[in-house]
Amino acid sequence: MTTTPPPFGAPETQPAPYYPPQPAGVMPTKQRNIVGIVALAISAVGFIFACVPAALILGWILLPAGFILGIVAVCLSGRVKWQGLTAIIVSVVGTIVGFLVFTFVATALSDAVDEATGGSTTVNEAPAGAAPQDETADEATSDAPTGTREDPLPFSASISNNDWDVILNSFERNGNDAVMAGNSFNTEPGEGTQYVILDMTATYKGSGDGSSALVQVEYVAADGTVISTWDNFVSGVEPTFGTASLLAGASDTGKQVYLVPSSLDGLIRVTPGILADEVYFQLP
Repeated sequence: MTTTPPPFGAPETQPAPYYPPQPAGVMPTKQRNIVGIVALAISAVGFIFACVPAALILGWILLPAGFILGIVAVCLSGRVKWQGLTAIIVSVVGTIVGFLVFTFVATALSDAVDEATGGSTTVNEAPAGAAPQDETADEATSDAPTGTREDPLPFSASISNNDWDVILNSFERNGNDAVMAGNSFNTEPGEGTQYVILDMTATYKGSGDGSSALVQVEYVAADGTVISTWDNFVSGVEPTFGTASLLAGASDTGKQVYLVPSSLDGLIRVTPGILADEVYFQLP
């Protein structure tokens, strides 16, 4: 069969391209979601860091970043979604795990600090002048001294924490004669000052070895000046408190000497442990 050529000058026609039929129900393949992959990787690393107390802060930085990138990845059209969705889930779970780890670490640290400081200091015996027994507990609590500088405990009160029981036994207001008799090389008190002698007992209740040197005792003058035994070293007044090594249940009883203003209007401050609460006592 012969074909007739087109008339001179007419455009030459081409046959239409052939497209094979597509199988029914087949969807076009979605492209790789790079943002989702990055989001999943960041969330996974953040989750791991959130489980490690030392790297917890890094976890809290990476997890929100992974969450935000996961949302971006899910919103991209024509891209695979599962990496972004997984990144969102991992970041949320990681944040919860990080919060639990932080709570555990904070609790453990608080317990460690309490252990190191001996815990909070409490008053063992009802101070003189406390509310009568027929008053309510709230009224008794509000009337009882708190042991602060503004509201000191009476000299007869004793205090305790996890490591120490402390009792003030006696207070000699004029200790000049005893100090000078103890050692003639001790410094004579100047005008307006005098020696006072505090006798006290500290009982150790902690674990391992303890030292009564950790129980700090000072005289606080009315103007706020803190006076230590080391401010004017005195020897010869025995027994000396604060030099004993103790195991649980053992006590150190001894004397502390202070050179203070003769007005004797100060307070005794006891700190039963290096970082323990400071407790103030009135002079007897």
